[in-house]
Amino acid sequence: MHDSNVLVVYREQASGRRALAAAAALEGPLTVVALAPKEVRSARCGIYTPALDLAVHAAAERELDRARELLGARAHSAEFVVLETRRDQDLATWAVGAGFTTALVGARRTLLGVGPRDLAARALSRAGLEVRSIE
Repeated sequence: MHDSNVLVVYREQASGRRALAAAAALEGPLTVVALAPKEVRSARCGIYTPALDLAVHAAAERELDRARELLGARAHSAEFVVLETRRDQDLATWAVGAGFTTALVGARRTLLGVGPRDLAARALSRAGLEVRSIE
């Protein structure tokens, strides 16, 4: 099986680790992305401080460090990206522009049997990528 330009949206949770393992088994270029949502200010916000954005970016970097460890030798040929986003569509726009065709996303945790909507997966799917939700 050959999948070109595989994207893994990595989250530090069990399904995220399983998505990473599934992607590592595929052939072709692998890119692991950790999302770093930036603060969206409204007209009511008076003062902007970058401290929250910096902390979120640092947390995404730590997630990628963990992903590198989990990939082992496959990490040498993979690319790791922290993507700062303001909207869910930012990930999809970036992925399409980078030429990705397949995205693996760890399934969101369910609460009482009801799975929350995964807005990142939905945006990627709407952008035309084949999205595989890994339980």
